[in-house]
Amino acid sequence: MNNQRGFVLIEFVIALPLIIMLLYGLVQTTMTVFSTAKSQAADYVLEVEAQDVLTRITNEARTAFYVKREITYSGQEIDTLVIKYHSIKDENSSDVVDIAERRVYKVSKSHKLNAKRTNDSSFLNPITGGNFFGDTIITFLKYKKLDERVLHIELEMESLATNKRIRLSTAVFMPACEEMEGF
Repeated sequence: MNNQRGFVLIEFVIALPLIIMLLYGLVQTTMTVFSTAKSQAADYVLEVEAQDVLTRITNEARTAFYVKREITYSGQEIDTLVIKYHSIKDENSSDVVDIAERRVYKVSKSHKLNAKRTNDSSFLNPITGGNFFGDTIITFLKYKKLDERVLHIELEMESLATNKRIRLSTAVFMPACEEMEGF
């Protein structure tokens, strides 16, 4: 009977490191899978938000009656695109319009000017923040006048989670634009 107790102890001493190595491998594999999944989700968020920003800027520019490029904003040297457009003031009445203004500017890692979501999940200018899979920022925003009513927009955004970047560009025809200033 004493031989069997010793044999169980020897089996335990041999099996314990094997179990520890197996659990360590399982934990490492699980962490790698979750890390890869989070990285892929952050890249997806980057792509979706870059498309959303460019789409919003494009839609507002299409309806703009006034577009201006400013180099300084609030006493700081920030390249800013000011878009003024008509918006419906009252949802029930389509003939009452209000003048809305949107300022679009480059946001850097050190200068996050309004770069966050509001409590109701809508966006403050220009976009993002508070995303579980990783925030994004605008790292490059360039706009130039191609023609009297055509604006070329080039946008680059970066994921703060993965440091990957995406660059998109488009040209916008602005049929209602009466004035383009500062280009």
